[in-house]
Amino acid sequence: MEDKIKPKKNLGQNFLKNEYTINTIIEILDVKENNFIVEVGPGQGALTEYIIKKTENYIGVEKDKDLYNLLKKKFKNINIINEDILKINLDDLFPKKIRIIGNIPYNISTKLLLKCIENRNNIIRIDFMMQKEFVERLISEHGSKSYGRLSILVKLFFKVEKYIDISPKDFYPEPKIYSSFVSLKPIYNKIIEEKEINEFLYFVKKIFNTRRKKIKNCI
Repeated sequence: MEDKIKPKKNLGQNFLKNEYTINTIIEILDVKENNFIVEVGPGQGALTEYIIKKTENYIGVEKDKDLYNLLKKKFKNINIINEDILKINLDDLFPKKIRIIGNIPYNISTKLLLKCIENRNNIIRIDFMMQKEFVERLISEHGSKSYGRLSILVKLFFKVEKYIDISPKDFYPEPKIYSSFVSLKPIYNKIIEEKEINEFLYFVKKIFNTRRKKIKNCI
């Protein structure tokens, strides 16, 4: 399969090829028949084949036209959109709350997570494969070097759980970095009121934009 589609570096494409790792992720996903799945960047369909066997409620969002055509050919009657996930209104995809799954390039990781936060009331679970260093930022605790704005924002709305690290050798082509598979599940007992959220997000942004992150400089 790899020789049919040449990975595009500008889109951050690295196709998962290790069957053991694929099967491990499949077990973690545990897709149910009543799940409404949005898969971001299905690539060559390593996870897609499993997902569409488990549920008919599937929409793939693939930005690459070549991969879009390949997936349409490989999986008959698959529901897939040739579009950029960052430009799509998630509320328009399904009438029910969705699960979002994907192997996410580093260059859109922050923007996509912020989009998920904005659409948090329409999401029941997120399962992403992301750069390990980026995931460490999500799960980091106060006092660690990787702790920052994103750590606070994500944990305000989601329970974050890292499952496995994934070697560069598991991909084609091999990236220079390790990846991690992480799950985010909504927190329903929030520590702040809904009406306070926008002001709090602005406050956090200002704090981490302030030189040396001194709160007194921000206030």
